[in-house]
Amino acid sequence: MLRPLKAFTFILIMAPLIQSCTSFQGEYANPSEVEIINDKWNETDARVSSEHLVSNALESAWLRDFELKNRKRPIVVVSSVENRTDEHIDTRALSETIRNSLINSRQVRYVNKRQRQEILEELNYQNSGAVDPGLAKRIGKQLGADYLLTGSISSVVSANGKRKNVTYQVEAALTNLQTAEVEWTNIYRSKKKFRRSSYGP
Repeated sequence: MLRPLKAFTFILIMAPLIQSCTSFQGEYANPSEVEIINDKWNETDARVSSEHLVSNALESAWLRDFELKNRKRPIVVVSSVENRTDEHIDTRALSETIRNSLINSRQVRYVNKRQRQEILEELNYQNSGAVDPGLAKRIGKQLGADYLLTGSISSVVSANGKRKNVTYQVEAALTNLQTAEVEWTNIYRSKKKFRRSSYGP
């Protein structure tokens, strides 16, 4: 009688644990929906700030001036965004969002800065004799960028009791690579307000 009783007791103890390990609920969310989960930088911040900066850049005078002077679209290369906050921020995601918006606008041309080394390795391979010379891409035919787009993220945090405000500032600048002249710059600011619940830890 002891063994069945022990087995029954074991089942009663383990049942909630097994249930908690196997039960899971989840659902898809709209990636365009603005949602504040905590007081940290999130994907909504990256998307909204990049949309504002790219829209402002494409509507500014530098683009019209370049097209009138050169009769072609400018070629832009995007540098890594500098993180000046105390948070761990995936700035690559912001750079990629800016890149995608620029490419899809069809108002500028884009060269791939991050994959340059891989591209060079592939070109060297194609010109090593292993590839049909009639099909190999020649070295020295890549496009040279006209502008370098740089950016940075900074934040100001203020707290008073249960209240906390976080202001993010995303700055972008477009530099003419021929003259080193900054021809466009813009700042996007967003402010978040938080109030800590008195029932929380």
